[in-house]
Amino acid sequence: MSIREDEEAGAEVPTADAAASAAGPAAAAPSEVETLRGELAALRDRNLRLQAEFDNYRKRQQREREEIHRQARERLLQEVPGVLDNLERALRHAGAPEAAPESLAQGVELVARQLQEILARFGVEPMHALGSIFDPHRHEAMARVPTAGDPPDGTVVEEFRRGWLIDGKVLRPALVAVATVADEGGAPGS
Repeated sequence: MSIREDEEAGAEVPTADAAASAAGPAAAAPSEVETLRGELAALRDRNLRLQAEFDNYRKRQQREREEIHRQARERLLQEVPGVLDNLERALRHAGAPEAAPESLAQGVELVARQLQEILARFGVEPMHALGSIFDPHRHEAMARVPTAGDPPDGTVVEEFRRGWLIDGKVLRPALVAVATVADEGGAPGS
């Protein structure tokens, strides 16, 4: 039977595409293979471009972060020379023969207050440890002080070095002495 007779009889005649797909990828038309190779090359090129763009983006973000940190340091350091100027002025005044001893203390207090105001503008504040319960995240225990129960066990009773917070996070822990309740024999309990 010929193809024409098959068509007239209502039988399906396989087309070239159906024959190629039935035969598998090895029998694919050369133009289809070239099309797929072209698409693959385009996708590889696109992938390389996206990787390069992402790498450039990452480098740009790193440079911007470094610039922000540099500007923040610069803003802080612009404030410090004023504090140093006031300290030097206080020292010169203290060395003068007509200077009263209490004037040096007043000058140093003013400089300390000025420095604390600068730190506060940058989100840095002193930590108040004395009388609080010992927190290992905020305090470093340097000593244990035996007590008879007042203040309670674990209370900070002495501050050797002030701790500092920056935006609510510990910048520097406080060095403290912690109360330890002594047992009846006088030895500290644990």
